[in-house]
Amino acid sequence: MDSRHPTHTELADGGRRSSALDATSVGGLRDLVRRARGWSCDVRGVALDDQSGKLHLPFVEKVDRRSPSGRVAAGELIVRRVEEFLVEGAARARWFELDGLLYDPATRRLSIGSDGRSQFSLTVETLDVTLRIRPQTRPG
Repeated sequence: MDSRHPTHTELADGGRRSSALDATSVGGLRDLVRRARGWSCDVRGVALDDQSGKLHLPFVEKVDRRSPSGRVAAGELIVRRVEEFLVEGAARARWFELDGLLYDPATRRLSIGSDGRSQFSLTVETLDVTLRIRPQTRPG
């Protein structure tokens, strides 16, 4: 199996099936960003589980801002083996659109951001990121 590209798995999600893409390389991170393009994260929903070392970032689909309807959950980015967590630009912005995951193997730093700016900067034990994609439930 080529480890440069994410692997695809199926997960049980409350009786429904959701899929996930796993990345352990820089190329895999690019593929995750391509899949999540247009998704937005509310930084208030970001959670770091200090017991397991997992960072959870929930994402919603981009919606028309004029529409008062709720945002549709699209998925979740899970970063494993987080050793250090730093909030950078996120302190001033409630929402950001995911368009960047950058990893520096020399420092083991993973940056998660938007518009070329880092929102979160992490030091990870090893690169291990999952994009969990929720099944879409649209009104018929």
